[in-house]
Amino acid sequence: MQSGAPSGALGADPTVLIGTIVNPAGLILAKTVPQVRVPAFASPGLGASPTWHAFAADQVGIAFTDAIGVVGDQRIRVDLEAMHMLDATLAWAPGEFFDQAGVPVPQCARGTLRRVVDGLGRTGLRALVGHELEFMLTGPEGQQLPSHLWAQYGVAGVLEHEAFIREVLAECHAAGIGVDQLHPEYGRSQFELSIEPRDPIAAADQLVLTRLVLGRVARRHGLRISFSPKPFADGVGCGAHQHISLMAGDVPIFTGGPGPTGLTTEGEYAIAGLVDAMVDLQGVLSGSVVSGLRMLPGQWAGAFACWGVENREAAVRLVRAGPANPRGANVEVKAIDPSANVYFATAAILGAAALGIAQELPLPPETTVDPGTLTDAQLAEADIRPLSAEQSAVVDTMDGSAVLRAILGDPAVDALVAVRRYEVTHFPDHTADTLTNRFRLAWSV
Repeated sequence: MQSGAPSGALGADPTVLIGTIVNPAGLILAKTVPQVRVPAFASPGLGASPTWHAFAADQVGIAFTDAIGVVGDQRIRVDLEAMHMLDATLAWAPGEFFDQAGVPVPQCARGTLRRVVDGLGRTGLRALVGHELEFMLTGPEGQQLPSHLWAQYGVAGVLEHEAFIREVLAECHAAGIGVDQLHPEYGRSQFELSIEPRDPIAAADQLVLTRLVLGRVARRHGLRISFSPKPFADGVGCGAHQHISLMAGDVPIFTGGPGPTGLTTEGEYAIAGLVDAMVDLQGVLSGSVVSGLRMLPGQWAGAFACWGVENREAAVRLVRAGPANPRGANVEVKAIDPSANVYFATAAILGAAALGIAQELPLPPETTVDPGTLTDAQLAEADIRPLSAEQSAVVDTMDGSAVLRAILGDPAVDALVAVRRYEVTHFPDHTADTLTNRFRLAWSV
Protein backbone atom coordinates (compact mmCIF):
# COMPACT_ATOMS: atom_id res chain seq x y z
CA MET A 1 0.00 0.00 0.00
CA GLN A 2 1.09 3.56 -0.57
CA SER A 3 0.30 6.42 1.71
CA GLY A 4 -1.81 9.35 0.62
CA ALA A 5 -0.75 12.77 1.92
CA PRO A 6 -3.22 14.26 4.39
CA SER A 7 -5.07 17.24 3.01
CA GLY A 8 -6.46 18.62 6.24
CA ALA A 9 -6.42 22.33 6.96
CA LEU A 10 -3.29 22.42 9.08
CA GLY A 11 -2.47 25.87 10.28
CA ALA A 12 -6.08 27.00 10.01
CA ASP A 13 -7.60 29.26 12.64
CA PRO A 14 -10.75 27.59 14.01
CA THR A 15 -13.36 29.28 16.14
CA VAL A 16 -13.97 26.03 18.05
CA LEU A 17 -11.69 23.03 18.50
CA ILE A 18 -12.85 19.55 19.51
CA GLY A 19 -10.08 17.42 20.99
CA THR A 20 -10.74 13.71 21.33
CA ILE A 21 -9.21 10.64 22.92
CA VAL A 22 -10.32 7.02 22.63
CA ASN A 23 -10.49 5.20 25.94
CA PRO A 24 -9.96 1.45 26.61
CA ALA A 25 -13.69 0.72 26.19
CA GLY A 26 -13.49 2.11 22.65
CA LEU A 27 -15.44 5.26 23.56
CA ILE A 28 -14.51 8.53 21.84
CA LEU A 29 -14.37 11.19 24.56
CA ALA A 30 -13.93 14.90 23.97
CA LYS A 31 -13.22 18.36 25.30
CA THR A 32 -14.07 21.52 23.35
CA VAL A 33 -12.42 24.93 23.55
CA PRO A 34 -12.89 28.34 21.92
CA GLN A 35 -10.19 29.76 19.69
CA VAL A 36 -8.41 31.62 22.49
CA ARG A 37 -7.86 28.38 24.43
CA VAL A 38 -6.44 26.31 21.56
CA PRO A 39 -2.78 26.95 22.51
CA ALA A 40 -3.44 25.89 26.10
CA PHE A 41 -5.17 22.71 24.91
CA ALA A 42 -1.92 21.82 23.13
CA SER A 43 0.31 22.70 26.08
CA PRO A 44 0.13 22.26 29.02
CA GLY A 45 -3.19 20.59 28.15
CA LEU A 46 -6.58 20.38 29.82
CA GLY A 47 -7.23 18.50 33.04
CA ALA A 48 -8.95 15.12 33.09
CA SER A 49 -9.54 12.56 35.81
CA PRO A 50 -7.77 9.18 35.55
CA THR A 51 -11.30 7.73 35.43
CA TRP A 52 -11.43 8.67 31.74
CA HIS A 53 -9.53 5.41 31.20
CA ALA A 54 -12.23 3.51 33.08
CA PHE A 55 -15.51 4.85 31.67
CA ALA A 56 -17.49 1.82 30.57
CA ALA A 57 -19.43 1.20 27.37
CA ASP A 58 -22.77 0.94 29.20
CA GLN A 59 -22.50 4.75 29.56
CA VAL A 60 -23.03 4.44 33.29
CA GLY A 61 -20.24 2.53 34.99
CA ILE A 62 -16.63 3.21 35.88
CA ALA A 63 -14.26 0.25 36.00
CA PHE A 64 -12.13 1.35 38.94
CA THR A 65 -8.79 -0.37 39.52
CA ASP A 66 -5.99 0.06 42.03
CA ALA A 67 -4.28 2.36 39.53
CA ILE A 68 -7.37 4.23 38.27
CA GLY A 69 -9.58 5.97 40.78
CA VAL A 70 -10.93 9.33 41.88
CA VAL A 71 -7.58 10.68 43.11
CA GLY A 72 -5.21 12.39 40.72
CA ASP A 73 -5.28 14.55 37.63
CA GLN A 74 -3.93 14.16 34.11
CA ARG A 75 -3.61 16.41 31.11
CA ILE A 76 -4.99 15.90 27.62
CA ARG A 77 -2.80 17.57 25.03
CA VAL A 78 -4.05 17.86 21.45
CA ASP A 79 -1.70 17.37 18.54
CA LEU A 80 -2.19 20.51 16.47
CA GLU A 81 -0.01 19.12 13.66
CA ALA A 82 -2.75 16.51 13.18
CA MET A 83 -5.60 19.05 13.27
CA HIS A 84 -8.27 18.94 10.55
CA MET A 85 -11.18 21.26 9.83
CA LEU A 86 -14.70 19.83 10.01
CA ASP A 87 -16.16 23.03 8.57
CA ALA A 88 -15.17 26.66 8.19
CA THR A 89 -15.03 27.31 11.94
CA LEU A 90 -14.95 23.89 13.63
CA ALA A 91 -11.73 21.91 13.91
CA TRP A 92 -10.80 18.52 15.34
CA ALA A 93 -7.51 17.25 16.73
CA PRO A 94 -6.49 13.99 18.43
CA GLY A 95 -5.28 14.11 22.00
CA GLU A 96 -2.89 12.18 24.24
CA PHE A 97 -2.65 11.82 28.01
CA PHE A 98 0.24 13.17 30.07
CA ASP A 99 0.71 13.57 33.81
CA GLN A 100 1.10 17.02 35.30
CA ALA A 101 4.87 16.82 34.89
CA GLY A 102 4.49 16.17 31.17
CA VAL A 103 5.29 12.45 31.28
CA PRO A 104 3.20 10.23 28.95
CA VAL A 105 0.49 8.25 30.76
CA PRO A 106 0.92 4.51 30.09
CA GLN A 107 -2.83 3.88 29.74
CA CYS A 108 -2.97 6.35 26.82
CA ALA A 109 -3.79 4.48 23.62
CA ARG A 110 -2.33 6.97 21.14
CA GLY A 111 0.83 7.23 23.20
CA THR A 112 1.08 3.43 23.30
CA LEU A 113 0.79 3.23 19.52
CA ARG A 114 3.46 5.91 19.19
CA ARG A 115 5.81 3.83 21.36
CA VAL A 116 5.19 0.68 19.29
CA VAL A 117 5.75 2.56 16.01
CA ASP A 118 8.97 4.03 17.38
CA GLY A 119 10.08 0.52 18.33
CA LEU A 120 9.40 -0.69 14.79
CA GLY A 121 11.50 2.15 13.44
CA ARG A 122 14.46 1.16 15.60
CA THR A 123 14.42 -2.28 13.93
CA GLY A 124 14.35 -0.75 10.45
CA LEU A 125 10.66 -1.50 9.84
CA ARG A 126 8.05 0.95 8.61
CA ALA A 127 4.31 0.36 8.47
CA LEU A 128 1.32 1.67 6.56
CA VAL A 129 -2.21 0.98 7.76
CA GLY A 130 -5.54 1.22 5.96
CA HIS A 131 -8.95 0.82 7.57
CA GLU A 132 -12.29 -0.59 6.47
CA LEU A 133 -15.18 0.55 8.65
CA GLU A 134 -18.58 -1.11 8.58
CA PHE A 135 -21.55 0.69 10.12
CA MET A 136 -25.32 0.60 10.13
CA LEU A 137 -27.74 3.48 9.67
CA THR A 138 -30.52 3.62 12.25
CA GLY A 139 -33.26 5.96 13.33
CA PRO A 140 -32.48 8.65 15.93
CA GLU A 141 -33.28 6.29 18.83
CA GLY A 142 -31.44 3.36 17.28
CA GLN A 143 -34.50 1.84 15.65
CA GLN A 144 -34.14 -0.21 12.48
CA LEU A 145 -34.84 1.66 9.25
CA PRO A 146 -37.30 0.43 6.61
CA SER A 147 -35.30 -1.57 4.09
CA HIS A 148 -37.76 -3.14 1.67
CA LEU A 149 -35.57 -2.22 -1.29
CA TRP A 150 -32.31 -3.37 0.29
CA ALA A 151 -30.18 -5.97 -1.47
CA GLN A 152 -26.69 -7.07 -0.51
CA TYR A 153 -24.30 -4.55 -2.10
CA GLY A 154 -27.27 -3.33 -4.15
CA VAL A 155 -27.56 0.00 -5.92
CA ALA A 156 -30.95 0.51 -4.23
CA GLY A 157 -29.11 1.23 -0.98
CA VAL A 158 -27.06 3.93 -2.68
CA LEU A 159 -30.11 5.57 -4.22
CA GLU A 160 -32.16 5.28 -1.02
CA HIS A 161 -29.48 7.19 0.90
CA GLU A 162 -27.97 9.19 -1.96
CA ALA A 163 -28.01 12.54 -0.17
CA PHE A 164 -26.33 11.04 2.89
CA ILE A 165 -23.64 9.37 0.76
CA ARG A 166 -22.97 12.54 -1.22
CA GLU A 167 -22.50 14.57 1.96
CA VAL A 168 -20.25 11.97 3.58
CA LEU A 169 -17.94 11.84 0.59
CA ALA A 170 -17.85 15.63 0.23
CA GLU A 171 -17.17 16.23 3.93
CA CYS A 172 -14.54 13.51 4.12
CA HIS A 173 -12.73 15.16 1.22
CA ALA A 174 -13.01 18.59 2.83
CA ALA A 175 -11.63 17.20 6.11
CA GLY A 176 -8.65 15.60 4.40
CA ILE A 177 -9.87 12.01 4.70
CA GLY A 178 -8.81 9.80 1.81
CA VAL A 179 -11.84 7.65 0.95
CA ASP A 180 -11.16 4.74 -1.38
CA GLN A 181 -14.78 3.62 -1.61
CA LEU A 182 -18.16 3.64 0.13
CA HIS A 183 -20.67 0.92 -0.65
CA PRO A 184 -23.74 -0.87 0.72
CA GLU A 185 -22.88 -3.99 2.69
CA TYR A 186 -24.55 -7.34 3.26
CA GLY A 187 -26.79 -6.24 6.13
CA ARG A 188 -29.88 -4.08 5.84
CA SER A 189 -28.96 -0.37 5.99
CA GLN A 190 -25.31 -1.37 6.42
CA PHE A 191 -22.42 0.35 4.63
CA GLU A 192 -18.66 -0.01 4.48
CA LEU A 193 -16.22 2.86 4.05
CA SER A 194 -12.62 2.12 3.06
CA ILE A 195 -9.95 4.66 3.93
CA GLU A 196 -6.61 5.02 2.16
CA PRO A 197 -3.46 3.86 3.98
CA ARG A 198 -1.27 6.17 6.01
CA ASP A 199 1.35 5.79 8.69
CA PRO A 200 -0.14 3.98 11.72
CA ILE A 201 -0.85 6.98 13.94
CA ALA A 202 -2.23 9.13 11.13
CA ALA A 203 -4.34 6.18 9.96
CA ALA A 204 -5.86 5.70 13.41
CA ASP A 205 -6.47 9.45 13.69
CA GLN A 206 -8.14 9.37 10.28
CA LEU A 207 -10.50 6.60 11.41
CA VAL A 208 -11.59 8.60 14.47
CA LEU A 209 -12.14 11.67 12.30
CA THR A 210 -14.16 9.59 9.83
CA ARG A 211 -16.48 8.47 12.61
CA LEU A 212 -17.03 12.11 13.60
CA VAL A 213 -17.85 13.05 10.01
CA LEU A 214 -20.27 10.14 9.69
CA GLY A 215 -22.00 11.08 12.95
CA ARG A 216 -22.37 14.75 11.99
CA VAL A 217 -23.81 14.00 8.56
CA ALA A 218 -26.19 11.36 9.90
CA ARG A 219 -27.65 13.81 12.40
CA ARG A 220 -28.50 16.26 9.63
CA HIS A 221 -30.57 13.53 8.01
CA GLY A 222 -32.38 12.55 11.20
CA LEU A 223 -30.30 9.36 11.46
CA ARG A 224 -27.76 7.80 13.79
CA ILE A 225 -24.90 5.44 13.00
CA SER A 226 -24.36 2.23 14.91
CA PHE A 227 -20.76 1.12 15.30
CA SER A 228 -21.80 -1.87 17.38
CA PRO A 229 -20.21 -5.22 16.48
CA LYS A 230 -23.78 -6.56 16.28
CA PRO A 231 -26.37 -3.79 15.89
CA PHE A 232 -29.40 -6.13 15.68
CA ALA A 233 -29.63 -9.66 17.02
CA ASP A 234 -31.13 -11.04 13.81
CA GLY A 235 -28.75 -9.18 11.51
CA VAL A 236 -25.13 -9.26 10.47
CA GLY A 237 -22.21 -7.87 12.43
CA CYS A 238 -19.98 -4.89 11.75
CA GLY A 239 -16.23 -5.21 11.39
CA ALA A 240 -13.40 -2.68 11.37
CA HIS A 241 -10.73 -4.52 9.42
CA GLN A 242 -7.15 -3.30 9.25
CA HIS A 243 -4.85 -3.67 6.25
CA ILE A 244 -1.15 -3.42 7.07
CA SER A 245 1.92 -3.17 4.87
CA LEU A 246 5.39 -3.55 6.33
CA MET A 247 8.58 -2.36 4.72
CA ALA A 248 12.17 -3.11 5.69
CA GLY A 249 13.59 0.24 4.73
CA ASP A 250 11.77 0.86 1.46
CA VAL A 251 11.44 -2.81 0.52
CA PRO A 252 8.00 -4.42 1.07
CA ILE A 253 8.13 -7.70 2.96
CA PHE A 254 4.79 -9.17 1.83
CA THR A 255 5.81 -9.42 -1.83
CA GLY A 256 8.86 -9.98 -4.04
CA GLY A 257 10.29 -12.84 -2.01
CA PRO A 258 10.87 -16.57 -2.53
CA GLY A 259 8.24 -17.74 -0.06
CA PRO A 260 4.60 -18.73 -0.56
CA THR A 261 2.75 -16.23 -2.78
CA GLY A 262 5.89 -14.11 -2.97
CA LEU A 263 6.41 -13.55 0.76
CA THR A 264 9.87 -12.57 1.90
CA THR A 265 11.37 -14.38 4.87
CA GLU A 266 10.52 -11.42 7.11
CA GLY A 267 7.00 -11.41 5.68
CA GLU A 268 6.59 -15.05 6.65
CA TYR A 269 7.79 -14.31 10.16
CA ALA A 270 5.40 -11.34 10.49
CA ILE A 271 2.34 -13.34 9.44
CA ALA A 272 3.41 -16.18 11.72
CA GLY A 273 3.61 -13.70 14.59
CA LEU A 274 0.07 -12.48 13.92
CA VAL A 275 -1.38 -15.99 13.70
CA ASP A 276 0.52 -17.14 16.79
CA ALA A 277 -0.68 -14.18 18.88
CA MET A 278 -4.23 -13.90 17.51
CA VAL A 279 -5.97 -15.66 20.40
CA ASP A 280 -4.17 -13.35 22.86
CA LEU A 281 -4.96 -10.28 20.75
CA GLN A 282 -8.68 -11.02 20.53
CA GLY A 283 -9.51 -9.10 23.71
CA VAL A 284 -8.02 -5.93 22.18
CA LEU A 285 -9.43 -6.43 18.69
CA SER A 286 -12.94 -7.61 19.58
CA GLY A 287 -13.25 -7.68 23.35
CA SER A 288 -16.57 -5.97 24.06
CA VAL A 289 -19.51 -7.80 25.57
CA VAL A 290 -21.25 -7.61 22.17
CA SER A 291 -18.26 -8.82 20.15
CA GLY A 292 -18.92 -12.50 20.76
CA LEU A 293 -22.21 -12.23 18.86
CA ARG A 294 -20.19 -11.48 15.71
CA MET A 295 -17.17 -13.73 16.29
CA LEU A 296 -18.72 -16.84 14.75
CA PRO A 297 -18.00 -19.00 11.71
CA GLY A 298 -19.83 -17.91 8.58
CA GLN A 299 -19.82 -14.21 9.56
CA TRP A 300 -16.64 -13.24 7.65
CA ALA A 301 -15.35 -12.11 11.02
CA GLY A 302 -12.03 -13.96 10.88
CA ALA A 303 -13.11 -16.37 13.60
CA PHE A 304 -10.12 -18.70 13.20
CA ALA A 305 -6.47 -18.07 14.08
CA CYS A 306 -5.01 -18.97 10.69
CA TRP A 307 -3.93 -17.27 7.47
CA GLY A 308 -4.85 -17.64 3.84
CA VAL A 309 -4.61 -15.87 0.51
CA GLU A 310 -7.91 -14.02 -0.02
CA ASN A 311 -9.52 -16.21 2.67
CA ARG A 312 -12.24 -14.10 4.28
CA GLU A 313 -12.89 -16.56 7.11
CA ALA A 314 -9.27 -16.51 8.26
CA ALA A 315 -8.30 -13.98 10.92
CA VAL A 316 -5.28 -13.05 8.78
CA ARG A 317 -5.98 -12.61 5.06
CA LEU A 318 -3.11 -12.06 2.66
CA VAL A 319 -4.00 -9.75 -0.24
CA ARG A 320 -1.75 -10.41 -3.23
CA ALA A 321 0.17 -7.80 -5.17
CA GLY A 322 -0.70 -7.44 -8.83
CA PRO A 323 -2.48 -5.29 -11.42
CA ALA A 324 -5.75 -5.54 -9.47
CA ASN A 325 -4.01 -4.32 -6.30
CA PRO A 326 -1.82 -1.37 -7.35
CA ARG A 327 -0.96 -0.53 -3.74
CA GLY A 328 0.86 -3.81 -3.36
CA ALA A 329 0.52 -6.87 -1.16
CA ASN A 330 -0.80 -6.35 2.33
CA VAL A 331 -2.23 -8.29 5.24
CA GLU A 332 -5.81 -7.76 6.37
CA VAL A 333 -6.61 -8.54 10.00
CA LYS A 334 -10.32 -9.34 10.00
CA ALA A 335 -10.93 -10.10 13.68
CA ILE A 336 -11.45 -6.44 14.60
CA ASP A 337 -14.76 -4.71 15.23
CA PRO A 338 -15.71 -1.06 15.80
CA SER A 339 -15.94 -1.44 19.60
CA ALA A 340 -12.13 -1.75 19.69
CA ASN A 341 -9.84 1.13 20.54
CA VAL A 342 -8.20 1.65 17.14
CA TYR A 343 -4.89 2.84 18.63
CA PHE A 344 -4.52 -0.16 20.93
CA ALA A 345 -5.65 -2.52 18.15
CA THR A 346 -3.06 -1.17 15.71
CA ALA A 347 -0.35 -1.30 18.36
CA ALA A 348 -1.21 -4.93 19.18
CA ILE A 349 -1.19 -5.98 15.51
CA LEU A 350 2.09 -4.26 14.69
CA GLY A 351 3.67 -5.50 17.91
CA ALA A 352 2.67 -9.10 17.17
CA ALA A 353 4.09 -8.89 13.64
CA ALA A 354 7.33 -7.42 14.99
CA LEU A 355 7.61 -10.20 17.59
CA GLY A 356 7.17 -12.79 14.86
CA ILE A 357 10.08 -11.23 12.98
CA ALA A 358 12.26 -10.91 16.08
CA GLN A 359 11.61 -14.53 17.09
CA GLU A 360 11.80 -15.85 13.50
CA LEU A 361 8.56 -17.78 13.95
CA PRO A 362 7.92 -20.38 11.24
CA LEU A 363 4.96 -19.70 8.96
CA PRO A 364 2.18 -22.27 9.47
CA PRO A 365 0.63 -23.88 6.38
CA GLU A 366 -1.81 -21.73 4.47
CA THR A 367 -5.50 -22.40 5.07
CA THR A 368 -6.95 -22.77 1.60
CA VAL A 369 -10.54 -23.65 2.55
CA ASP A 370 -13.22 -22.16 4.75
CA PRO A 371 -12.01 -23.25 8.20
CA GLY A 372 -15.62 -23.33 9.36
CA THR A 373 -16.15 -26.41 7.19
CA LEU A 374 -13.46 -28.41 9.02
CA THR A 375 -14.14 -30.82 11.84
CA ASP A 376 -12.62 -30.33 15.28
CA ALA A 377 -10.15 -33.10 14.48
CA GLN A 378 -9.17 -31.44 11.19
CA LEU A 379 -8.74 -28.07 12.89
CA ALA A 380 -6.51 -29.64 15.54
CA GLU A 381 -4.44 -31.47 12.93
CA ALA A 382 -3.93 -28.22 11.02
CA ASP A 383 -3.21 -26.35 14.28
CA ILE A 384 -6.03 -23.90 13.56
CA ARG A 385 -7.47 -22.41 16.73
CA PRO A 386 -11.03 -21.05 16.71
CA LEU A 387 -11.39 -17.65 18.33
CA SER A 388 -13.76 -17.59 21.27
CA ALA A 389 -17.31 -16.27 21.26
CA GLU A 390 -17.32 -16.41 25.08
CA GLN A 391 -16.23 -12.96 26.21
CA SER A 392 -15.38 -13.90 29.80
CA ALA A 393 -12.80 -16.34 28.41
CA VAL A 394 -11.53 -13.69 26.00
CA VAL A 395 -10.99 -11.24 28.86
CA ASP A 396 -9.22 -13.87 30.98
CA THR A 397 -6.89 -14.69 28.10
CA MET A 398 -6.12 -11.01 27.59
CA ASP A 399 -5.39 -10.60 31.29
CA GLY A 400 -2.95 -13.51 31.34
CA SER A 401 -1.22 -12.77 28.04
CA ALA A 402 2.51 -12.25 28.40
CA VAL A 403 2.68 -11.40 24.69
CA LEU A 404 0.10 -8.64 24.94
CA ARG A 405 1.65 -7.22 28.09
CA ALA A 406 5.03 -7.14 26.38
CA ILE A 407 3.55 -5.16 23.47
CA LEU A 408 1.19 -2.73 25.23
CA GLY A 409 2.55 -2.68 28.78
CA ASP A 410 0.88 -3.75 32.01
CA PRO A 411 -0.98 -0.46 32.74
CA ALA A 412 -2.65 -0.45 29.31
CA VAL A 413 -3.61 -4.13 29.49
CA ASP A 414 -4.94 -3.71 33.03
CA ALA A 415 -7.16 -0.84 31.88
CA LEU A 416 -8.44 -2.86 28.91
CA VAL A 417 -9.15 -5.85 31.14
CA ALA A 418 -10.96 -3.67 33.69
CA VAL A 419 -13.47 -2.14 31.26
CA ARG A 420 -14.15 -5.42 29.45
CA ARG A 421 -14.47 -7.39 32.67
CA TYR A 422 -16.93 -4.76 33.91
CA GLU A 423 -19.08 -5.46 30.83
CA VAL A 424 -18.95 -9.23 31.34
CA THR A 425 -19.69 -8.91 35.06
CA HIS A 426 -22.63 -6.54 34.67
CA PHE A 427 -24.19 -8.24 31.63
CA PRO A 428 -23.46 -11.93 32.29
CA ASP A 429 -26.51 -13.80 31.02
CA HIS A 430 -28.27 -11.33 28.78
CA THR A 431 -29.85 -12.51 25.55
CA ALA A 432 -28.63 -11.38 22.15
CA ASP A 433 -31.69 -9.12 21.88
CA THR A 434 -30.95 -7.48 25.23
CA LEU A 435 -27.27 -6.93 24.44
CA THR A 436 -27.83 -5.53 20.97
CA ASN A 437 -30.58 -3.22 22.18
CA ARG A 438 -28.51 -2.01 25.14
CA PHE A 439 -25.28 -1.36 23.24
CA ARG A 440 -26.52 -0.46 19.74
CA LEU A 441 -25.43 3.18 20.03
CA ALA A 442 -22.78 2.72 22.72
CA TRP A 443 -19.89 3.50 20.34
CA SER A 444 -21.76 6.06 18.26
CA VAL A 445 -20.79 9.71 18.06
